[in-house]
Amino acid sequence: MYNPFRPGKEEGGPRTASGERYDPSAWTAAIKTTLRRKFGGVQFGVKPKFALVEAAGKKVIVKINDVGPLRPGRVIDLNERTMRHFDPSLERGVIKDVRVSPLSGDDWTLGPVG
Repeated sequence: MYNPFRPGKEEGGPRTASGERYDPSAWTAAIKTTLRRKFGGVQFGVKPKFALVEAAGKKVIVKINDVGPLRPGRVIDLNERTMRHFDPSLERGVIKDVRVSPLSGDDWTLGPVG
């Protein structure tokens, strides 16, 4: 899980790589910088892309609106809401065996699948 928000630093949360404000209550994530092209070139001013995240027997569609830095070994960092879907208590902090698949188009409903 990641949370770049620092109270008092920026009204409404810091801007993500796409230019949107970070929102811990949305279904969003940051992808590893080296995977930026695979996920449609997440960059400032470009419409965010979407991905299917699968882990712990659950699936969720998220908007990829930010890029690393991520800790070594990670492929994706989930915001708070998305992380709570996989780990409601936030006790684990890291989810093993995560699969991330880019989704084409922009007509996706964010949130849990199935």
